Amino acid sequence: MQYRNICVSVALQRYLDFTPMALRQRELARMVAAACGSAIRVLSVNAPVALLPGLETTEDKIERYAAPLVEAGFDVQTKVLEGRPSREIARYVEDSAIDLLIMGTHSKRGVFDVGLGSTAAAIPEGLPAEVILLRPTVADQQRTLELMIPKYPFVFPYG
Repeated sequence: MQYRNICVSVALQRYLDFTPMALRQRELARMVAAACGSAIRVLSVNAPVALLPGLETTEDKIERYAAPLVEAGFDVQTKVLEGRPSREIARYVEDSAIDLLIMGTHSKRGVFDVGLGSTAAAIPEGLPAEVILLRPTVADQQRTLELMIPKYPFVFPYG
């Protein structure tokens, strides 16, 4: 399959640094883009809650996340949207002619993230792109918990 536009939908807002899942998503996008000559679109959606003061913004963090792809010579664009992640991701995929969407299934592991995870489960069927869902290892899940911003507002359903 030839992919022209790959979208990596990555959760950045709740974490002090990149989660293992986010790093695996970026690596998969890099490999597919290298094989297909694809452009890479990095997307993060902020739920309408405030981050702790003095922390890196999502806009800063997404640029830092994309930097290794840019440095490797890939055509990369970043986008931060506001709203309900599942709706905004679906809208972005449709509006941006995305062929392949790469998502993680459990970046938060909260009480409502059973099964696929709240956002991945809420992505509508019939999306005009193929979807790859990466599942975390037990070690990924533990490291992700360690990276969560302390006392981050509990906002669900997040999807």
